[in-house]
Amino acid sequence: MRLYPILPNRKLFTSNILICSAIALFMFFLIQTSLLHSAVLILLNVLLTVHFVLLSNKAYLIVTPISLAIDIGVLLVCAWFWTYQKTVQRRLGCLAMLGAVLIPVTYYLFMRQGVLIISLMIVIGVSIGIAADAALERFSTRYRKKIVAEKHDAEYNILRHLNHNVKPNILMAKSPLNAVISFLESRDLHHETLSRRLDGSSETVGEALRNAVISLEHINSILDSTRQLVTREIRHEDFQEVELRALFVQEIIPLFASKLPVVLLCNNPVKIRLHRQSFIEALHNLIRNAEVHGFQGDCILARLTFEIRERRRSVVIDYTNNGRSFPENLSEKDFLTFGLKSADSPGEGLGGAWIGKVIAAHNGSFEIVRDEHPLHFRIVLPKRGI
Repeated sequence: MRLYPILPNRKLFTSNILICSAIALFMFFLIQTSLLHSAVLILLNVLLTVHFVLLSNKAYLIVTPISLAIDIGVLLVCAWFWTYQKTVQRRLGCLAMLGAVLIPVTYYLFMRQGVLIISLMIVIGVSIGIAADAALERFSTRYRKKIVAEKHDAEYNILRHLNHNVKPNILMAKSPLNAVISFLESRDLHHETLSRRLDGSSETVGEALRNAVISLEHINSILDSTRQLVTREIRHEDFQEVELRALFVQEIIPLFASKLPVVLLCNNPVKIRLHRQSFIEALHNLIRNAEVHGFQGDCILARLTFEIRERRRSVVIDYTNNGRSFPENLSEKDFLTFGLKSADSPGEGLGGAWIGKVIAAHNGSFEIVRDEHPLHFRIVLPKRGI
């Protein structure tokens, strides 16, 4: 018992103990029904032996200290394999070896001691659970990959259409506007008043034309930025297992140490499958957004906190800072959508869109938590990526 407090992933281990316990209880109640006896009838030799032993010795399944100790020990071993063996093949292989050891033990205890343990059935049940879990995850992973690929193809086709049809027209429109501006300036007509603004000030012909050119350039730059966002691939072949705490300490926090104090709250090493480079860039975008928007360059009293918590199938990253409050009218969808931003933001909304693309590529989720913190983002990523 002294080893348990120093084990890593204690919560996950405890969770697997509970699942194995539930399977053990199911197996216990299963053998109380007639289903077990019906199955034994099919195996003639085993049936005759078991039947006559039960009749002659009046032995029924009861809980004894030795059977309880063996079953609990096997349960803990199954939970250990499920928690700390990283691949399905290794988990099932270890359980198969355990089951092979339990076959003669179960036979000996039943034949010589009249004690029937359910340890072998626990191993079989846990093996079925692991196999079913792996099959379900494999199916869901293929489905998610298909959805992400179809979405990327649709985005690329739309962008290709816009670049092919809109950008040439923008260039064609800018050319005569620049010519008109030059013509008016050469005749000193660009100072002529064209209209009155809402605030009562005058807008000259030159200002109106220059604003039109600036608007066209802005549209052109948005198309270029969108193309950069869409065409940058996050390939699933490049996902790798990463130790998240070390990644923050070595590659994320040091880049901003001289500008912003970043605090990491993570008690244990957390392993997760990530697209390393895109994830790092997404976190950099979050921190840069805090520097530019949350503190507007005044970072003396700034405090950014990343808290990492591990669940059974996922990792939760809570990001908070003490800067300006996040706009109430900006939703998760707005923040993660390209081009949508708060009214006083100087950017184009590209940072949030890249964060959204990275989270979608990892099949994760993003939530804006409205609590006592001025800004609180929650990112949930599956441990095995996509």
